Amino acid sequence: MVIKMAGRKKKLDLKDTLAKVKECLLLLPGDEEKQKTSQIISEILQELGVLREAINQFPDESKVNNVSGAIQTLVSFFDTIKDKPLLAEMLLPKKTKARKTAVSLVDIDVLLKQLEELSTEQILGELTKHKKDTLLELSAKMNITTNKKLTKDALADKIFKLGFANRRGYDLLSGKGEP
Repeated sequence: MVIKMAGRKKKLDLKDTLAKVKECLLLLPGDEEKQKTSQIISEILQELGVLREAINQFPDESKVNNVSGAIQTLVSFFDTIKDKPLLAEMLLPKKTKARKTAVSLVDIDVLLKQLEELSTEQILGELTKHKKDTLLELSAKMNITTNKKLTKDALADKIFKLGFANRRGYDLLSGKGEP
């Protein structure tokens, strides 16, 4: 009788084991899950490759030593300059504040049209009413070569003579302009 019970117990254990194996088979991933997992692994490998390349770009020990030596040289150079103010001033001039370029509030095209409508005698007076920056922009628009060092009045005079008076004189001589 003992033998019969042991045989039954083995059969039950075998049935339980097979049932558990069947349950485990249902837990295995399907084709879609396998593809997603494969894709994720591929992406991880790609990212690891990118990281490997980035690590290979790190400087080697000799480059690190060279940079460290250069830094030490600069530190000693600046220490030396502290003791010699004249040398420091020659090598490292003081910073100057950058001038802000004022945005022109005058539309150059509109100004040019207004000036062309004026009589020759009125143009110079109108030009002197504008700021130097505006006159520089106007001269550039009219292809008149100027120098930023010119005074505002000299700049207005140059624009008047080269841009308006001469052109109007040529137009009169060629018969294009009004007498």
